Amino acid sequence: MLAHILFWLIVVVFVAGQALLLRAAWRLRRPRVQPPDHVPRSDPRSDLGWTLVTAAATAVMFYAAFAALP
Repeated sequence: MLAHILFWLIVVVFVAGQALLLRAAWRLRRPRVQPPDHVPRSDPRSDLGWTLVTAAATAVMFYAAFAALP
């Protein structure tokens, strides 16, 4: 019983954190103010892509952990 409660608590924290990360990556696609030329910028599509890939990989690990619960 404690394992299930702990698992679902961790899932809630993960979902909240991933929602914030996805929101930030989505908003960085088109910044309101362009940074100066000497400030390096990454590709916003790759940032969003990596955020989605990590969220999906973590969801797969959560599924495996849930399947292993007693």
